[in-house]
Amino acid sequence: MKRIAIFLTGCSLATAQALKPGPPSLVTVQTRDLTVEFAGDRAWTIHRILHAGELIADKNGFYGTVFAEEGGKWIGTGHNEGGIEQVLETTLTVDGRVCELVDKVQYTGSRAVIEKRSVIGPLRLQATYVVTDDAVLERHRYEVTADVKIGTLYGFMHAWLPRTAEWMAQMPDGAIKDGVFDNSGDFKLKDDPKWTALYDPGAKRIALAWFPEPLAGQGIKTAYWDKTVYHKLYTQLYSHSEVKKGMKFEAVMVVRSAAADASSWKSAARKLAAETAARHADKSLHF
Repeated sequence: MKRIAIFLTGCSLATAQALKPGPPSLVTVQTRDLTVEFAGDRAWTIHRILHAGELIADKNGFYGTVFAEEGGKWIGTGHNEGGIEQVLETTLTVDGRVCELVDKVQYTGSRAVIEKRSVIGPLRLQATYVVTDDAVLERHRYEVTADVKIGTLYGFMHAWLPRTAEWMAQMPDGAIKDGVFDNSGDFKLKDDPKWTALYDPGAKRIALAWFPEPLAGQGIKTAYWDKTVYHKLYTQLYSHSEVKKGMKFEAVMVVRSAAADASSWKSAARKLAAETAARHADKSLHF
């Protein structure tokens, strides 16, 4: 079933800030290993992710794409300081059957697909989220509708839990970077990795973000915001950059999780990343 959202133009900023990009609805998709919530009032982006019943990404941060023009305020997903993301169409299918986007409904299957068309300021966005038995695939396709100087464009955001203790990442040349979280409020990593993972010793879980192609970022690039409320992964695609009307680009990532002991989580993360790459290559992990 298609869900259409239409918004009036010409409203005041105060009015815009009171608006949401969709209804206050939560739709849950459950597969063999994963439970993923999607929120209507966050423009049908991810709300929470659980792996084997363990929470790995929480609702205390927004997901999806946010944009700010140079000198402007945020637009996108749950941010509405500079305007709202205008959701034009959203569809959900579970194992090939069309499903309703209604509050508090839960669907069970092996493959769920949410597809969304929206407008974020001068950007058209086509977003696809696929939840399989053991992976979440996320693809954002963008088209620029007017010349603009982008202050910041985050393609993806993921609010990993604040109890995660360590992170690691593999660069395109195979080199490994790693570090610990100390809730210092700064950004960790700040590079264009092939993949990055972090470890939650409380749940004994790895969370992996794997990129089919390393994202060519600007500014902080791909980085963890190391705060007390979350260790949030950002992919910054543009920073203080002039972008021309008609330009098209995309960003793709895969999220996976696995159980691991603290002593062996890094080797387990490497193994999970290698398996993800192999499955993507043989097209068993696909959009």
